[in-house]
Amino acid sequence: MEHANRSAHTLRAYAADLRQFVEFYRGSLLRLTPDVLTAFWTMQSHLSPATRARRQAALSSFFAWAYRHDLIAADPMGKVTRVKRERPLPRGVEPALVERILAVIPRHQVRDRLLFRLVFETGMRIGEALNLHVEDLDLTQDDEHVEVLGKGSDRRTILLDDTRLVKQLRDYLKQTKYKHGPLFRAAKNGRGDTLAYQSVHERWAGYCAKADVACTLHQLRHTHATEMINGGVSLATIRRRLGHKSMQTTLLYVNQSDATADDEIRAWRRRKKRTGST
Repeated sequence: MEHANRSAHTLRAYAADLRQFVEFYRGSLLRLTPDVLTAFWTMQSHLSPATRARRQAALSSFFAWAYRHDLIAADPMGKVTRVKRERPLPRGVEPALVERILAVIPRHQVRDRLLFRLVFETGMRIGEALNLHVEDLDLTQDDEHVEVLGKGSDRRTILLDDTRLVKQLRDYLKQTKYKHGPLFRAAKNGRGDTLAYQSVHERWAGYCAKADVACTLHQLRHTHATEMINGGVSLATIRRRLGHKSMQTTLLYVNQSDATADDEIRAWRRRKKRTGST
């Protein structure tokens, strides 16, 4: 999975899921049967469908790898009923609430202020933001962009169109004097390792608690997408900006845009009335 350039978050999650199974089953892969897997899933029945589905995906990925490398004669997951779960609808928050959270970040925490503003104003995934390097930035005046490495190693270019964000970026680079390498680095070694995923989540949770606002990091992405939908940005543009592989994923946000739909209906009704009165 590491060679396939899967994210660090995915690697950690799958490793934890595989450890859970190893604690349950100590036998040989050659003696592993679908009945063993069914017993394991029965023990997991108290977990949410999302968690069980992810664990099934982790084991399925491992067994498929083992089969390709002739470590097992057949893939046992082929005879196991998979968890079916409804895809959750994206759920953003009011932009004003996000601004409230950003406002409580101390001014001297320039890295945190920039990182969370960047995610909010571009809709990029937190993992994508943490993987950014200084070399990915193009701060040409009035045409500022950033190149992002997304899922499946797909690269896309995101326009940096928010003036506050661009100013924060310029100030941050001027203050840190970063010329190359990771854009966001751990404070304990400011010129070394990339900022850790878990550390970022803990810091964001702390700022949310201080602002008394419930909001996950991924909701910043949803909020940005919903704002674009409500602002009339085309689905094709939103899909490209967010790095969705499928338009179906982008369409999920349309269902959240009741205000925009209502405005369109009202506008249509007004046009109809004007036409009927002439």
